[in-house]
Amino acid sequence: MRIGTFHLVGAPNMDPAERRINDTIEQMVLADELGLDYVWVAEHHFSNYGYSTNPLLLIAKASALAKRIRFGQAIIVTPLWQPLRLAEDIAVTDILTGGRLDLGVGRGYQPMEFAGFDLNIDESRDVFNEQMELMTLAWSRDDFTFEGQHFRVPHPITVLPRPVQTPHPPIWMAAQSATSVDWAARQGYSLLLSGSTTSQDQIAEWVDRYRGAWQAAGHADREPRISIQRFVHVTETEAEAREAVWQTRWQRRTADSLRQGISQIVAGQNHTVPPAEEPTEEAWWDRLVYGTPDRCIAEMHRTAAMGATDFIGWFDVGGLPIDDVRRSMRMFAREVMPAVAGVTSSRMPAHR
Repeated sequence: MRIGTFHLVGAPNMDPAERRINDTIEQMVLADELGLDYVWVAEHHFSNYGYSTNPLLLIAKASALAKRIRFGQAIIVTPLWQPLRLAEDIAVTDILTGGRLDLGVGRGYQPMEFAGFDLNIDESRDVFNEQMELMTLAWSRDDFTFEGQHFRVPHPITVLPRPVQTPHPPIWMAAQSATSVDWAARQGYSLLLSGSTTSQDQIAEWVDRYRGAWQAAGHADREPRISIQRFVHVTETEAEAREAVWQTRWQRRTADSLRQGISQIVAGQNHTVPPAEEPTEEAWWDRLVYGTPDRCIAEMHRTAAMGATDFIGWFDVGGLPIDDVRRSMRMFAREVMPAVAGVTSSRMPAHR
């Protein structure tokens, strides 16, 4: 199982963006030093839910300091971008990272962000599909044209530079519906799933669905990759971890409010309330890789049993003190990672 960290740069207390971004870069370098495989960076706009407005910029900066680890986005919200400009920026970032870039894409889910850019979120699926087709052309074809519903290239152009990786970086797609799971499999894209928004039973069902659609699409030349993201906080005692759970609740409640378009945002600060229905304390605890090393090891094995070939650990969540984040990352690398180094997904066939 390949293991990565996740960075959204949230700031519940409206901490200065300069400090939060610099803390994030330091964590990326630490992940590299600790031997993790990936750094994943989100994209969000217009609120303290996340200061990471352009994951490619953070990745370009971090890659100059973290020389070994690979980088990806979880995710770039592609409907917020002009696709040819995005194709160029991805190619340049691939060059700057020395070919250590994976591309994580998705449609987005926050109406507020689309409204801020004067875009229609109801068109996001069609826009997204068209963008992926156009960017793939841009990375592989000279003097191409394109005629779509949302984008046109009426005169032949060639997009330069090209990515280091041929024909483009590996593509991952975030999915929160069966429709997206099926589409990702048909396209041959790797899959990004959230272990906080989705129950473990639902994830296992989607993994099986994705695997079946992957095989039906004829991608027999390679095994599919599936990454599951979960909140992580490794501590000496369970009590210490439970005291930190409120940060995950803030992060989840804020995301849910933004998804539903009901969050009250004043001067960029989200004011959220618990939804009418949310998991109980114990049901929520069951979704977290929180607690002692032994419990976190057991949860990592459960993640593999859900079908994960890759794991994304959200360590820096909801304003958790930075020293606690660093301590948790070090304990995870020292005590958890060695115990799961040889773990493979129990829902996937062995790589041939």
